[in-house]
Amino acid sequence: MDLWKGRLAPKPFALGVTAVYVAGIGAQGLLSAEVMARAGVWPFIIVQAALISIWLMLHIRRLRDAGQGPTAAIEVALVYVLSLGLLLMLVAFFTNPDAVSPISAEPAPDNGMGMLGVFLLAILFKPDFGVFMTILKALIVIAFLPAVISLLFSVHTGWRPPA
Repeated sequence: MDLWKGRLAPKPFALGVTAVYVAGIGAQGLLSAEVMARAGVWPFIIVQAALISIWLMLHIRRLRDAGQGPTAAIEVALVYVLSLGLLLMLVAFFTNPDAVSPISAEPAPDNGMGMLGVFLLAILFKPDFGVFMTILKALIVIAFLPAVISLLFSVHTGWRPPA
């Protein structure tokens, strides 16, 4: 059976997409210090690739059920993939495992993704509007904007009437 063929009604689509988004939020745990120390970012990348494939399959089937083509879903997925690349660059910047504390020769402590979130919020709401701070703020917004776009696209796709 070809997974990319077929149609999907709104209710099963909503359940499937909700599961994908919940799994995507749970996958952020793969960026924790323990996992990254053992396996790097590869588990996160593999899980994200699988989730994007499932997300794309669900949307293509739902769009087919609504009498639409798959182009919009593919475009949203590609933008999301690009944002994941930017997110991984931000993670590498803020959680550098090779950073050495100037006081000791031990690696700097990594408090995980929670600290990354605190840093990102602190940067976004800091009143300093220098050129580099403005560029960094724009990159942070750009990194998270595709997640919002994909969520809105999912809601819009789910509300389309069957053809």
